[in-house]
Amino acid sequence: MPERRGCRRHLFLSFFCGSQETVTEEKLIRTVGFKTIVALTINGIIGAGIFALPANTARVLGVASPVAFLIAGLFTLILVLCFAELGGLYDRTGGAYLYASEAFGGMIAFLIGWMYFLARLTSTAALSNALVGFIGFFFPLVTPWREIVIAVALLIFAAINYLGIQLSTRVITGLTIIKLLALASFIFIGIFFVKWEIFRSIEFPSSSNLTTAILPAMYAFTGFEIIAVPSAEYVNPKRNLPLGILGGSSIAIAIYILIQTVAVGVDPNIATSEAPLAQAASLFIGPSGSALISAGAIFSTIGTIIAILLIAPRILYAMALEQQLPSKLATIHPRFRTPSFAIISFTLITLPVAISTSFIKLATLSAMSRLITYIGSAIALLILRPKKSSQDSFRIPGGPTIPVLAILLCLFFLTAATRKDWVAGGIAIIVGLILYGVAARKQIHHEAIENTKQY
Repeated sequence: MPERRGCRRHLFLSFFCGSQETVTEEKLIRTVGFKTIVALTINGIIGAGIFALPANTARVLGVASPVAFLIAGLFTLILVLCFAELGGLYDRTGGAYLYASEAFGGMIAFLIGWMYFLARLTSTAALSNALVGFIGFFFPLVTPWREIVIAVALLIFAAINYLGIQLSTRVITGLTIIKLLALASFIFIGIFFVKWEIFRSIEFPSSSNLTTAILPAMYAFTGFEIIAVPSAEYVNPKRNLPLGILGGSSIAIAIYILIQTVAVGVDPNIATSEAPLAQAASLFIGPSGSALISAGAIFSTIGTIIAILLIAPRILYAMALEQQLPSKLATIHPRFRTPSFAIISFTLITLPVAISTSFIKLATLSAMSRLITYIGSAIALLILRPKKSSQDSFRIPGGPTIPVLAILLCLFFLTAATRKDWVAGGIAIIVGLILYGVAARKQIHHEAIENTKQY
């Protein structure tokens, strides 16, 4: 069907065009290069949490808190290596969902895709509310208009993603640069004001305190896994994705360690602060330092939300390609080459969740679902490596050692989950199983009809 002129010219009308393509195979375009993959990875890991987490970690370990980030960073790189090798095996959309689909098939893949979706949904809701709080630092009058600010922001961010991955990745890259400039200013100015003598008398923390501090640091380093989802839009993904995700993760981890070192070195009392970086910056830059960090928090949060609105719809798109969700979600816009219906659907689902504060409590699902995703991906690597690996593909050393370590690491952190986490995760899995059953039944019915038509 030829594209309607009005639909081509007007974004609003294009939402309702009947000329958009519903596909059963990849029809996205490859425009994202290596540098952008690195920027996406950094943006995925360094979100709003970096502006508050230093206080939480310092509360447990004090001036020894950089040790927690160092250990958490090493643990995170074990997980990153697994995704790097998996990313070198495929050039299709889906990330962890795709790996589970190839390794385990239907039900497990659906559950990982479902948990992936829930994690992004609850994260977007929490970040949208955090964004209002950060903006309120400069414009207190926006706080009573929380619902309107969230709705307008999400619609603008969704439109950016709707208009093409080139636009959205350029915006994310620009926001990442602004974020890094703010953090770099904090590090390179603050390092001259660090009281280095306080680090000379550090006592190695107890194992219980160290574990308590490492957990939130580990969760802060998550976000790298989403970078594997839009592989179908990466240039030479089997090379660029492994190198990009490793490079970006290493840079982000180093920044976290430096930020924590400077923050506690400048102000050992940040443990009691709700805005630790802003408080520390005000000590060596003055009031403008606090404003600089607060502005960085706004840009950082916006970048993270836009990235989620880039990634999450493509999970729905990948599941639709595998016929586990309605085929309409695999719709590709003929001009912008984006999964348009999936972007609209995810945004419309996210809006009420973000606006209703009662749903923010579901943010606990994010950590649980990510651990499940990591375990599934590490096991998938053990299964897929002998089948898909070639001489030219990226391969981590040590045979099964790294994937096995990743599995054990995630199982350990699952044991630290609270009863509330397990209940929320269990309910999410049960709902996912029900949805899978409904989807499988409809698929069987559809195949039966198609077979009947052939006779």
